[in-house]
Amino acid sequence: MKPQVVACGLACLLTLSACAARRSPVQSAGLPSVPEVTQASAEPAAQIPAYVEVQVALAADDYAQAKTALGHLLAVSDATTEPLVRSAAKADDIATMRARFKPLSEYLAAQELPLGYAKAYCPMYDGGSSWVQADGPVRNPYFGSTMPTCGVVDAAPGAHMDHTPRHGGRVFMAPDSFHHLEGTYPKDGMFRIYATDNYREPVDVSTWSGRVVLEEEYDSATDEFTEVVAFDLQPSPDGAFLESVVAPVGLPGEFIAKVVLLEDSPEERFDFIFPAYSVSGDSGLADLSPATGGIDGAPTNIPLAERVRPTIPEVTADVLAEISARDATLQVLIEEGRFTEIFIPALQAKELGLALLDRGDELPPRQRNAVRIAVRHLVRAAYLLDLYGDLGNRQQVSGAYDLFARAAHTIVDTYQER
Repeated sequence: MKPQVVACGLACLLTLSACAARRSPVQSAGLPSVPEVTQASAEPAAQIPAYVEVQVALAADDYAQAKTALGHLLAVSDATTEPLVRSAAKADDIATMRARFKPLSEYLAAQELPLGYAKAYCPMYDGGSSWVQADGPVRNPYFGSTMPTCGVVDAAPGAHMDHTPRHGGRVFMAPDSFHHLEGTYPKDGMFRIYATDNYREPVDVSTWSGRVVLEEEYDSATDEFTEVVAFDLQPSPDGAFLESVVAPVGLPGEFIAKVVLLEDSPEERFDFIFPAYSVSGDSGLADLSPATGGIDGAPTNIPLAERVRPTIPEVTADVLAEISARDATLQVLIEEGRFTEIFIPALQAKELGLALLDRGDELPPRQRNAVRIAVRHLVRAAYLLDLYGDLGNRQQVSGAYDLFARAAHTIVDTYQER
């Protein structure tokens, strides 16, 4: 959530470097000569811009520039960061530098960040790794061009976690954790995508490209989809939206949008399903009511996680019934394409499943173990549904739901075997 990093990082770094009057003894470490700063400026707020230049260079697979940037960072390092920076700077190759960049990143990511910067997290590098970057699309310094958008970004101060439609459509978060895409179906034969940034400000899509797929076939031999009917997406003259004039499909309208957001970004898939035509100004949001897994009458001044937390029944049979009810709700939401709503019943089912672990003495050892394994799968599937629901990729949502459904059915069936 949730405009390039290079420009900000370099500009801020030059400002810091120009303020120095003395030279730092970093040449002994084999680093470029850089200006020193006073101890008063060796604070996280002064270090972050210089650090981000290193992050940008690593994300671009530029070992030489990263080494130079580490020299700049060393000049503004405090007593804690200095040995971490020196360690990374002495790396003989980019893979080693990335490994040594992690402890430096973890330390700085735990600090209070200045305005305009955000913490990011990659779950795939070294068991999970954090870094700091300028607020914007994900740029992973650990994988670089191999997986540039692998990770999620916490919103910088001032950013909005707002998924409210502005044009009566459906809003998904792009995998770069920054852009929001709202797909709309204003009339039969027309599909549009509006884009906003992490602050829900409109984004010019003049340089974006993509297409809308109305029909595709799955090839089990290659495990790939082949597009059968597709139409190009074209930017409007003012760059306000992408539009495609497509063959009439009626209602419900189902569209697969495949979009390249930035020049160096991979193509991303978003699945939009519309039970009715989009009306501009319509929020299109469903109420957080019991029908969709919400808590009726819950206070709105407490965190959403608490507002949607279910009440755990005292009778185990009722807990199982509640899990089955969430499973049924998920089926409806996924069928209707309401992917951004599925986190509610998914996370509620997770809480219900975890509650069963405290009642293990109700089952024999073999069945107790089966339930524990199934609950573990249910928890993982719930988190995946939460993640993939925001991204709007139906293939990923369906895969996560399959895992969820198998786990939920195993739990219920195991108790019924008693």
